Amino acid sequence: MLKRILIPILCFLVIQTGLLIMDAGWTPASAAGKKLIVGIANDPPYTFKNEQGQWAGITVDLWRHIARDLKLDYSLKEMTQEEVLNSLQNGSIDLSADAVIITSQREQRFEFTVPIASTRVAVATLYDKEDHPWLAALKIFFSWGTLKIIIILMMILFLLGFLFWRIEKKGNPEHFGEGLIRGIGSGIYWVGSTMTSGVCFGVSLKSVSGRVLGLFWMLICALALSAFIASLSSSLTTHHLSETKFGIDKLRRMHLGTEAGSVPHSIVEKIGSRTTFIKGGEEDVLKELINKKIDGFLYDEATLHYYAEGKYRGIITVHPTSLKEIVIAFGMPHNSPLRKPINISLLKILDEPVWESILSRYGLDGNFEARHIVIGREKKHKTLKSDE
Repeated sequence: MLKRILIPILCFLVIQTGLLIMDAGWTPASAAGKKLIVGIANDPPYTFKNEQGQWAGITVDLWRHIARDLKLDYSLKEMTQEEVLNSLQNGSIDLSADAVIITSQREQRFEFTVPIASTRVAVATLYDKEDHPWLAALKIFFSWGTLKIIIILMMILFLLGFLFWRIEKKGNPEHFGEGLIRGIGSGIYWVGSTMTSGVCFGVSLKSVSGRVLGLFWMLICALALSAFIASLSSSLTTHHLSETKFGIDKLRRMHLGTEAGSVPHSIVEKIGSRTTFIKGGEEDVLKELINKKIDGFLYDEATLHYYAEGKYRGIITVHPTSLKEIVIAFGMPHNSPLRKPINISLLKILDEPVWESILSRYGLDGNFEARHIVIGREKKHKTLKSDE
């Protein structure tokens, strides 16, 4: 009888103790004193070794804050990116410190934390591949839209020049007399001068109706000139954005290259352009681009900016594309007990100023859009000691 009463009570106490441990922020791994194995591969600017030989990068710094928050003991295990993915699948590591792109195929192999951020797919081209800004301005100036505006202005100039000649020819023969051509020419000269500078030296209006029409014209010019400048500036900006941002049609006309087996590999295949898949790392693809064997390197924007603002400054330039953004997260094996506590800590840190500080350190904003990437080997960053 006593056993029947004590056994349920003991079971209840064990369950409650386990729940209290979990609520206190402990995980089964840390409670048992297990040292976590965190896989890491070179993938700048997310993970790379700085001048001191220590691991640094966006997701490395973020992971260190999570580990400190959860009081997790871990060691970093250097691997290739493919080895990291395979190790997550077979459970030989507890987590990846890399920024792993979330895909349906990978979700079948292992699990992800909540998303860290989204990043655009971009294309790197040789620096002189695109037109110089001055050439772009000339293209707009000599475009059909600008030509139509000039034609309309010329018609207005002729019409108003004719009207001023008709109004002023009797009372102002000094400037508008001596024949039709000279009179209309004086009118056109007055209209054009006031349109561009607001005044006209050498030709004056004397009649009341001529001065009223002239004042009305100058008011119109003030508004029209402002509108024309705004329209031209808008056209320049729109042209720059359309030329800088690569759409599907433009990508299809290019010979694109990317890293074989990467997520951009499958993206390039769907575009339908001429493609080359290079085995190796990002720099192997960049060498193909520099040697002009490909027209563009399609890859993650943050990574491409890392190289464009560092080792390949002045050699390559990066253009965002109209392709949909990709989402990154930490990877972990299926049914990992770490998933919930890490997610809670991760979401908390992403809402704190420390996350903005990490991004700013590597020249990025909230969606990993680059302002200016500062390379670890160019500038020493204050990083925590490696836990290898």
